[in-house]
Amino acid sequence: MLWVSRGNYMAVKAGDENNRTAMYKAREDYAADLMAIGAQPFDLFIYYWRDEPDESVNGRLDGILSGFHLNDTLILQVPAFVRPLNLKLLIIKIHEAYHGKVIGLVHDYYPLWNVAAAKEDTDSDPWLDQFSYRTYPALFSMFDGLIVHSESYKKAIQKELNFKGPIVTQGPFSYHLAPDEDITEPNFKKKLVFAGNINKSKYLDKIPSSWHLDIFGKKPEGDILNLESVVYKGSFTPTDLPNHFNGGFGLVWDSDSFDQVIGESANYSRISYEHKLSLYLVKRLPVFIWKHAAPAKWVTENHLGFAVDNLSDIWPIMENLTEDDYKSMQKNLVHVSNLIRSGVFAKHAALKAVLAVNESYNKW
Repeated sequence: MLWVSRGNYMAVKAGDENNRTAMYKAREDYAADLMAIGAQPFDLFIYYWRDEPDESVNGRLDGILSGFHLNDTLILQVPAFVRPLNLKLLIIKIHEAYHGKVIGLVHDYYPLWNVAAAKEDTDSDPWLDQFSYRTYPALFSMFDGLIVHSESYKKAIQKELNFKGPIVTQGPFSYHLAPDEDITEPNFKKKLVFAGNINKSKYLDKIPSSWHLDIFGKKPEGDILNLESVVYKGSFTPTDLPNHFNGGFGLVWDSDSFDQVIGESANYSRISYEHKLSLYLVKRLPVFIWKHAAPAKWVTENHLGFAVDNLSDIWPIMENLTEDDYKSMQKNLVHVSNLIRSGVFAKHAALKAVLAVNESYNKW
C-alpha cells in the first residue's frame, strides 16, 4: 500500500501570516494527487515540542502508524515543519518494524538554496532544532529514495549527500483549481504578470517605464508602487489568485538585480521548478523565464514561452509578438494546463519512485 504525508494545513494556515503564499498549497495538491490514484493519507500533525518525552513521541508514532502494513511505502513531503527527531524515529520504525520504504518528496532542500546560511550553521542540533540546516544531510540520508524537481537538482543532491538510492525527477508542480472552474483562453496583452514575494524580488523596482507589469502579493514596501509601469493588483489566496489573471505573460524570474541575474535565489533557480511556473501555465499564460533556470528547456521545447538571458531581452520580444503568435501558443498551453491541473507529473514521478525502491531490477 502507498501512503502520502498530509499535514493539518487548514488549521496551521489560520494563524500563519504566510497563509497567502504557495507554501501549503503545493503540499495539499500533492497529497490530493496521490490520493486520487489510491494512496492513503498519512496524517502528520504539525507541531514543535523540542523536549517532547519519549513516551509522548512513541504514542504519536503508534497512532499514525496504526493502519500501516508490512512492506508499505510512505512518500513523506519534506520539509515537514515538525521536530526532526520525530521524523527520524518514524523512518526507523517503518524500516525496522514494518520493513517498509520511505521516499522523500523534496519541496526544497534549503542548504542548496541558502548556501551561505547553511555554511554558517555549525552548532545547531540537527534532530532537535526545527530549522537547522544540519538536519537536511542527516535526515535525507535515511530515505530509500527521493523525488526532486529536475535532473540538475538530482545531480546537486547526489553531490551534496553522495546519495546512492534512486532519485526520480518530477518536473512542474501541480496546481489545482476549483473542480468546476472553466479555464478560458487568456487575452492577448503586451504585459507581464508577477505573482510572489514582491519585497524579495529586488529587480522589480528597476522595471523600465516602457514595460507594463501587474504584480500580485503582499503589499510592497518602498517606491515600487510609484513606478508608472507597475500596477499592484493585491494579495489573494493561492486558490483565488488565478481568477485575477486576465491575460499577458507570466514572469518566472529570481535575481537581486535587474541588470544581472545574481543572488542565492537566482542560483537556486538553476535547479528548481518554481511553483509560480505552474500557476501561470495552469491559466494558460505563456511565460518568460531565465535561460539558465531548470525549467527553461522544457518551456521552450514545449512552446510554452520564451527563455532569455536578461530581463532587458524581454520587451523587444514582447513588442514583436502578435495576437496570432499568442493564439498559436495556446494549443500547447491547453495540454500542459490540463496535465498540471490533474497532477500527471506528480503521479507519474511518484509511481516511478515507488517501483524504484521496491523492485531491485527496476532501472531507475
